Amino acid sequence: MIPWFQFTEFYIGPIPIQVWGTLVAIGIGTSLFFLYKRAPALGLNRDVLLDQAFWMILAGLLGARLFYVLFFNPLFFLAHPIEIFKVWHGGLLSYGGFVGAIVGFFWYAKRKKLDKKWWLKHGDAVAQVSVVGWIIARIGCFLIHDHLGKPCDCFLAIDTPDGPRLEMALFEILTLLPILVLFYIWRNKKKPDGWFLGVLAAYYGTARFLLDFGRTTEFVGGDVRYLGLTPAQYFSMVAFVVGVYLIRRGRIEV
Repeated sequence: MIPWFQFTEFYIGPIPIQVWGTLVAIGIGTSLFFLYKRAPALGLNRDVLLDQAFWMILAGLLGARLFYVLFFNPLFFLAHPIEIFKVWHGGLLSYGGFVGAIVGFFWYAKRKKLDKKWWLKHGDAVAQVSVVGWIIARIGCFLIHDHLGKPCDCFLAIDTPDGPRLEMALFEILTLLPILVLFYIWRNKKKPDGWFLGVLAAYYGTARFLLDFGRTTEFVGGDVRYLGLTPAQYFSMVAFVVGVYLIRRGRIEV
C-alpha cells in the first residue's frame, strides 16, 4: 500500500507555485516539443502544426472548464456565476478538454482552408505525442490526490487519513503507459491516415469507461452519476465508437 502524502504547491522565494498547474504546463510543453520534432518525419509543416496546436490547447482549456460547470455542479455555478472563472479552485473535465480541442482543431482547419486529406494526418500527429503530455498532467493529479476513488485495501491503494482508497490518477497513468510504449514502437510504421487517432480513442475510451467504476461520490466535488454512470463514461462510449470507425475506415481504404 502507498503511504499517504500530498504535494500541492512549492515556493520560489515568496511566490507559491501550484504543482498540478505546473505539471499540466510541462505536459503540454513536452507534447508540443515532440510534435515539433516529429513533424518532418510525418511530412507535415511545423508552423501549421504548432499554430493549430495553440488553438486546440486554448479551446481545450475552455472546454474542460465549461464541461465541469455544466455536468458537475450547474446549480452552484448558476447561483455563483463568478466562481466559473476561479479555475485555481480546481474543476476541469478531461473529456471537455478533448471536445474543446477537437472544436479548435476543426475551427483552425476551416479558417486556414486546410485540405481535408491532411486532417487525419494532423490528428494522427497530435495523437502520437499527446499521451506523454497526458501522463505528465496525471502525475500532477496523483501528487495532489484530487481523484481519490472508492475504499480499497489493494497494494496500489493509497493509505489516506480516511483509510485506504483507490487513487484513480495512478491507475490512469498505469493504463496509459502501454499505449505510450506501443506508439513509440509504431512511430515509423506506415499506417492508414487516422489509425493512431482511432487506436487512441478506442483504447482510452475503453480504459476510462472501466476505470470510472472505481470513482467515488463521497467527496464534495466528487464524480456525479447520471443513470449510474459518470459523464466521462458516456463520452468514453462515444470515443470508443469513433475510434473503431477510424480504424475500420483505414482498413477499408487500404
